[in-house]
Amino acid sequence: MGKERSGMNRREFLKQSATLSIGALMGPSLAGMSWAASKDRVTILHGIGVDSLNPYAHSASPTYGIWQHIMEPLIDVDYSKPEYIGHLAESWEFQGKKWVFHLKKGIRFHSGEPFTSKDVIFSINRMKNDKRSLQGPNFKDVVETQALDDHTVAIITEKPNAVFLDRLHNRFMMSKTAADKYGDQVDQHAIGTGPYRFVSWQRDGNLVMTRNDDYWGPKPDIKEVVYRKVGEEAARVAGLIAGQGDVINNVPIEEIPRLERHPKVRIEKVEGLRMYFLAMNVTFKPFDNKLVRQAVNYSIDPQAVVKNIYEGNGFVMNGPMSSNVIGYDPKIKRYPFDPKKARELLAKAGYPNGVEVKLYFAPDRYPKAREVCQVIANQLAKGGIKADLISQEFVVFWGNSGVNGGKLPFYYVGRPAIDADTVYDQYFRSGVTKRVAYKNPEFDRLIDEEQKAGDQKKRLALLQEAGRILMEDVPFAPLYTLAEVYGVARNINWKARPDEKILVAEMKIRA
Repeated sequence: MGKERSGMNRREFLKQSATLSIGALMGPSLAGMSWAASKDRVTILHGIGVDSLNPYAHSASPTYGIWQHIMEPLIDVDYSKPEYIGHLAESWEFQGKKWVFHLKKGIRFHSGEPFTSKDVIFSINRMKNDKRSLQGPNFKDVVETQALDDHTVAIITEKPNAVFLDRLHNRFMMSKTAADKYGDQVDQHAIGTGPYRFVSWQRDGNLVMTRNDDYWGPKPDIKEVVYRKVGEEAARVAGLIAGQGDVINNVPIEEIPRLERHPKVRIEKVEGLRMYFLAMNVTFKPFDNKLVRQAVNYSIDPQAVVKNIYEGNGFVMNGPMSSNVIGYDPKIKRYPFDPKKARELLAKAGYPNGVEVKLYFAPDRYPKAREVCQVIANQLAKGGIKADLISQEFVVFWGNSGVNGGKLPFYYVGRPAIDADTVYDQYFRSGVTKRVAYKNPEFDRLIDEEQKAGDQKKRLALLQEAGRILMEDVPFAPLYTLAEVYGVARNINWKARPDEKILVAEMKIRA
């Protein structure tokens, strides 16, 4: 008897335990579901859930994806180009300190009320002023909103803001009429214009939605959606295999081969938006020397990290932006892996015997960060850079005594972006943050001009020019983006998005 028990290894035990526990977590109503998605219901097992019915009390991409079933934004992104496209807005005009949005007509809320300018104004004001809102900073420079007519809205900012479309992305519109009717209880009704209507929600439980048969856009294929928060990766995998869920996010890399072999499920993956890089604070020696920063870049081989740490589930960055970001420049090429060149640059910079540095990282925030930094340290050593690894909890790493206080000379970090402006402004524009303390008047001029440019082609050209300056000065070393990996029932036709959103309205069920 004892031998039989000892024959089960730890991994098998965890998988069996997860399979047993998922049924208890999800309750008898879901545990008895058939194990392929149907047009009647799709169940998403997600690492996070909706923590509040306040649609503005969060600021995380996966949560945006949940809310977008019910409520919708004025602006979306076409990642295949990439470029901004209209959703509830038909078109827009940039007029210096004023943005004018022309709304689509014929759109109605779930309550039957028409979607108009007054709903846009109400939603922006609530996002800006609600004490529980985490989305207010997006509108900090908005000084006035005007309803020019029922389907035309003007938004006035303190100064010209050409990147306001990025601020509007993921900002969902709710009904002013519903707010007037229900007051403080309006969130309990969750009324939007989306393809699904709110049915019920339990904290740390299920969010249930049903198809909006009066939806203004294409009618969804699937009638009911259940989002279930399942924090443990093993439990999500077990739930998918057991048929208790139809889509799961953040599949562990080591589980990909098993799910790819499974007859009932498949792997779906796409390049994500989070870009990983090594940041160098130029106020610290030796990173105040451009030649040293260039030597760091010549010493790094991110392809080896992607291959050996992430088993190929990543995409090496050629420049400061990944290819799915607005502002990407396909003409920019990364520094080649050339340790000999790195040593030559160090000698030229006055370090003939190399340099010693500390490389900081947060293993509780970024996947496999410890393993990554160990490989990077070995690579740096070949280029004459000895890196001692310093592990910190993310709360310390990210706080005022760390990254945001400008106290870390050299660190491994990830930053998602849809538009290059958000990274360039936050990390590299003079005086915005202390993260790298980089200063370049020409770079600042380009960002100032870009943020005022009404012509998107001109703005893109300015971002690309700024990117070329960064690749010369390199106050960072670009590494890679990682794949967003999902497990999906085989009878679901669905293409994953890079923004971590799982939108059931984009799914079709195969017979």
